[in-house]
Amino acid sequence: MQDDELSFMEDMIAGTELLMCSTCGEETLHAHDEVLDVSPVATELKMQCTCCQTTRTWTDWTPPSRKVRQN
Repeated sequence: MQDDELSFMEDMIAGTELLMCSTCGEETLHAHDEVLDVSPVATELKMQCTCCQTTRTWTDWTPPSRKVRQN
């Protein structure tokens, strides 16, 4: 596998979470679909099941990183 292919695969995996899917009835891989809300303590995301394509919300309680301002 070439470096650019590996980098692409790593980016794709970084944008997923293993979550319970109510439609599939089991834990499945969910892809980040849309950022719904960002607060100082968490990020609310719309996630899409990679098996059945249904969507659900998920809260990532990792505090968002602060961006450095450049003047």
